[in-house]
Amino acid sequence: MHATSQNILEAFNQLPEIEKHAIASEIIKQVALLEIPPLTDEALTEIADALFAEHDKMETEDAEAKSRGSLVS
Repeated sequence: MHATSQNILEAFNQLPEIEKHAIASEIIKQVALLEIPPLTDEALTEIADALFAEHDKMETEDAEAKSRGSLVS
């Protein structure tokens, strides 16, 4: 992802929930108008792999945080 895209996502995450919903709705409307070819099986597999890797990372970080918390108590 480009730095500009990352900046947009970071700014989006700072918005109040109501504004997030309004912007997400507008983006969905605009994306629906794009002529994007269907995703290939390979592309879907890459996306799934990235999502699973991110999920595993989050689970590991959560487990480590809980472990540190139990050591402090």
